[in-house]
Amino acid sequence: MLVVTRKNGEKVVIGNEIEIQVLHIGRNHIRIGIKAPAHISIYREEIYQAIKNENETAVTSQFPDKETLEKFSKAVAAG
Repeated sequence: MLVVTRKNGEKVVIGNEIEIQVLHIGRNHIRIGIKAPAHISIYREEIYQAIKNENETAVTSQFPDKETLEKFSKAVAAG
């Protein structure tokens, strides 16, 4: 992890496409602005985790349990 110190109004540039600027420094928080191309998704970490968990749940729910698979296999074999 790269750690940098920035003052209000200063920026960090990542590659040629992403720019992060310190917009406001408060007592317990800072406000940053992020400029990036539309094809790059930007999420707060808690939103990213929620999306990731939802995707994992959706994939898992697509697979039938062992009992259902066995019933299906027997039904197909019986014709």
